[in-house]
Amino acid sequence: MQSAMVHGKRLVNFLNKKKREISYAVIGASLGTYFITSRIVTTAVVAGQSMTPTFNKNSIKSRVLVDLITPVTKVKQDDIILAHDPEESDEYIVKRVTALAGQFVEVDEDCGGAYVRKYAYQGKLTVPTGYCWVEGDNKSKSHDSREFGPLPLGLIKGRVLFTLWS
Repeated sequence: MQSAMVHGKRLVNFLNKKKREISYAVIGASLGTYFITSRIVTTAVVAGQSMTPTFNKNSIKSRVLVDLITPVTKVKQDDIILAHDPEESDEYIVKRVTALAGQFVEVDEDCGGAYVRKYAYQGKLTVPTGYCWVEGDNKSKSHDSREFGPLPLGLIKGRVLFTLWS
């Protein structure tokens, strides 16, 4: 009888140890996943038609992988970026960088947005230091720098690496 109690205690201790190990593994995996998706790479959904045909060519939404490590100072012209919407702070936008600080942007003053109509001079604008000019690939369906002006580099969250699925 006493040997059964000893074996029972050992079994309980063994099971408690396994529960702790599993708990540690789950917590570790959760923290690791959080760290990776908040600091290294994350995914984002691109909805709408502003980036067609690059995204959403055959569907309503595309999911993309976003590099969060590359500093905003490394963003180049033609990169596609994920950024905080400058007009809706709790929203994100996915756009193509078409010009960087110090570069001229050629715009159509008649067909441009509010910012272009107000600040363009002879169809040109200069992007100020600390900003970039972003536009959607489908200009007729895009709300971009032509409406809200140059995008502050501090609003850029990451650089789109590739489409996971569309």
